[in-house]
Amino acid sequence: MPRSSARLRSATPAWLGRLGLELRRLASPLLVSRRGLLSITFEIPLDPLQVPGEALQPWFFWERPADDHRLLGLGEALSLSEQGTERFAQLRQRVAEREAGWIHIEQGQARRQARAFLGFAFDPLDPGEGPWEPFPNLQWTVPSVLLEWHRGRCSLTFSQDCARREAPAQVIERWMGLLLRLLEAGHASAIPSPRLLDTREEPSGVEWSRDVAEAVAAIRRDAFLHKVVLSRTQRLRFDGVPDSVTLLERLAGDFSGCTILGVRLGQATLLAATPERLLSMAGGQVCSDAIAGTLPADGLPEGEGMRRHEHQPVVEAVCTALGRWCDTVEAETQPSTLRLPGLAHLATPVRGRLSPGADVYGLLEALHPTPAVGGVPRSAAMAWIRTHERYARGWYTGGFGWVGDGDRAELAVVLRCGLLRGTELTLHAGAGITRISRPGNELAETELKLRTLRDRLLS
Repeated sequence: MPRSSARLRSATPAWLGRLGLELRRLASPLLVSRRGLLSITFEIPLDPLQVPGEALQPWFFWERPADDHRLLGLGEALSLSEQGTERFAQLRQRVAEREAGWIHIEQGQARRQARAFLGFAFDPLDPGEGPWEPFPNLQWTVPSVLLEWHRGRCSLTFSQDCARREAPAQVIERWMGLLLRLLEAGHASAIPSPRLLDTREEPSGVEWSRDVAEAVAAIRRDAFLHKVVLSRTQRLRFDGVPDSVTLLERLAGDFSGCTILGVRLGQATLLAATPERLLSMAGGQVCSDAIAGTLPADGLPEGEGMRRHEHQPVVEAVCTALGRWCDTVEAETQPSTLRLPGLAHLATPVRGRLSPGADVYGLLEALHPTPAVGGVPRSAAMAWIRTHERYARGWYTGGFGWVGDGDRAELAVVLRCGLLRGTELTLHAGAGITRISRPGNELAETELKLRTLRDRLLS
C-alpha cells in the first residue's frame, strides 16, 4: 500500500459533484420513509486510498494483496457488540433482525461484496481492559462510508440507520464530508518517525520460560491437556506518536502474501499482517487455514515432532469444526511450508462444501479458537490460559474481517499484530506448548516473531 499509489485520478474529481447530486436524489426520500438500514452503492473511478491514520476514527481496513481486494470503511452507521460464551449466537439473532429491514440499492454496474466488518477478542470472557479498552469483546459494524477495490474496480457504499430519524440533508452532508476527508488523507505527507526510547516485555523471558515449563509438566501429567498456546508482549515507547499509516504500509510491503488488517477505535489502532485465514466463504464453499509450527525462514521441521504434536492437532480440529456445517471436508495429507520474512510455518488449507443452513456465525463458533491459538482440548486449554497468562490478549489471536451477502465472508486470525496507543506500540507473539516443548526453544520462537515484526515496523 505505498503512498505513491494512493492518488486520485485528478486533483478535483469530476465525478464528485455528480455523485453528490445523485446521492441526494436517491437517498433523500428513503431517509424520510424508511425505519431500518439503508445502503446505496455506486461504482466510481478511484484508485486505492490509504487509511486516514490518527486524523479520523473509527476506521476499518482489510486487504488481501494476493487477491487484489481491499476494503476501507469509515464511521459507524450501525454497530452491534456482544460478550460471553454465546456471543456468536446472540449476534446472529441481532443481525438477522436488522437484515430483515435492510434496503440495498446498487446503481448501474456497482457491485460490492462486503456489508459489515466483524472483529472479536480471543476470549469471549475478556472484558476489554487496559490498552484494549476501546475494543469491544465482539463488534459487528456497518460503516457509514465503505470503499471496496476488487480487480481494478471501486465501489462506494453509503449507509445509514434510518431509525435515528436524522434530517436527510444532515446525513448526506456527513456522508460527503467523510468521503472528502478520506480523499484528503490520500494526499497527506509522510510523518517523520519518532525515536524509540525503550522496550519492556510482559512477561519477561525468564518468567515466560517458567510458565512454559509449568505447562509442559501439566501436559505430561494430565491426560486431558495435550497442547496450550502461551503468549507474551513487547511494549515499545517512543518520544512521539508513530504514524499508523506508515506502519501499515511497511507491513503491506513486507508481508504481501498475508492479509493486512487495521482498525482504529477510540484512541487505539490495531495493525496486523496475518498469514492465517480463519474463514473464507463464497459460493457454497468454505476454506480455513490450519497453520501451526514455526521455524526459521530457511529451516526445515525437526523430524516428525513438530508435525505430529503441534500441526496435526490443528488440522484435525479444523476438519472436525467444518464437518459440523459441511457435507464434505478435504485436507492435504502433508503440510506445505509457508515462508514469510524471517520465519516459516507448516500450513494445511482445509476446504468444505457447506450444508444447507450453514452460516458464518455458526462456523465461527465451531472454529474459534483453533488449537493454533488456544490449545487441545479447547476447554482445558482456555482454562489454563485464563489462570496462567499474565495479561488480557484482547483481539490478538481473535478474528477480524468482513461479512457480505448470503454466504460470503472473509475473516483472518489476528496474528503478527501491534496495538498502537499514543506513544506506545504493543507487539504480541505466542507459541504452542506440547509435551515435547523446551522452554528455551519456545522463548526463541517468540523472540523471532517479535523481532521479525519489530524490524519491519521500525525499518
